[in-house]
Amino acid sequence: MTGNRFLASLAALYGAGVGARLALFRAGIFRVRRAARPVISVGNLAAGGAGKTPFVRWLAGELLARGERPAILSRGYGRRSRGLVVVSDGAGTLAPPYLSGDEPAVLARALPRVPVVAAARRLRAAERALAIAPDVTLFLLDDGFSHVALSRDVDVVLLDATAPDACGALLPAGRLREPLKSLARADFIVVTKAEQTDPGPAVALAARYAPGVPVFHAVTEVTCVFDGHGEPLRPRDVAQRVAVAVSGLARPEAFAATLAALGIRPAAFLAFRDHVRYGGAEIGRIERAVEETGAGTIVTTEKDAVKLESICAVPLVTVAIRMRVVEPDFVGALIAHLSRRPS
Repeated sequence: MTGNRFLASLAALYGAGVGARLALFRAGIFRVRRAARPVISVGNLAAGGAGKTPFVRWLAGELLARGERPAILSRGYGRRSRGLVVVSDGAGTLAPPYLSGDEPAVLARALPRVPVVAAARRLRAAERALAIAPDVTLFLLDDGFSHVALSRDVDVVLLDATAPDACGALLPAGRLREPLKSLARADFIVVTKAEQTDPGPAVALAARYAPGVPVFHAVTEVTCVFDGHGEPLRPRDVAQRVAVAVSGLARPEAFAATLAALGIRPAAFLAFRDHVRYGGAEIGRIERAVEETGAGTIVTTEKDAVKLESICAVPLVTVAIRMRVVEPDFVGALIAHLSRRPS
């Protein structure tokens, strides 16, 4: 059997498993549980890269500005802990990144007023969030589209404009965790990275598989470049340094493009796997790159900086980004949809 046929066979088995699991929930054999507050799920069909965590960060901020009290529920991919971890109680961060996972750690730092709880069983996370913050008015489920065990009131599905069909095949032949027809479950579709390319193919994909579902557009912007003390830096000053770029992302090319747009051309670019746990081997690669290039700076992402700052001897420069929906009526439409929640 050739490599391509083998991958296709594995993808078929994976797809059959996903389909069977969803069917069991639809048939009521597996129970769908409802949280005590409304749930907004943010997810996508592909394995990483669409910008779910930056989107959740933006949406949480918008909801706070409208008087809501959100709590974020995350699985906490890449963490070294098991069970449930309270990452933030809404008054401060309580868990280090290696226990919470990199994305919950970033969210907790960026949103100090928002409780963040990591657990594979998101209903347990919701119950704990309410226990520590009884005034929570709704839950944001980060990367929740396929977590159908928890009922949701709004399903927001992100489509990456730069790769809307995620190679068009299920894992491991492609990057899809569910078939494209699953888009029909969405209540809202947001085409992300609309500033990088023509969003037309993503919009057409949404119209094909989810006719009638509202489609919005989101852009990603650099908000700040800062040093290890949190002091802002000018990108042109960073560009004059000899630097090694480090990223542990699903789509490292996106970070490379961000650096290029800032005029930062690193002497070396190290791309690690998504949610990488930086250990001896990874730090060794970084140190060798620093030594070989004579770099005095490591430039990285927020997601990586929370893990590297305590174990890396070379000064860090972090590039902070934000995502936002272009259409001004998105959050209002989402809140209106929430009002239809069954009592």
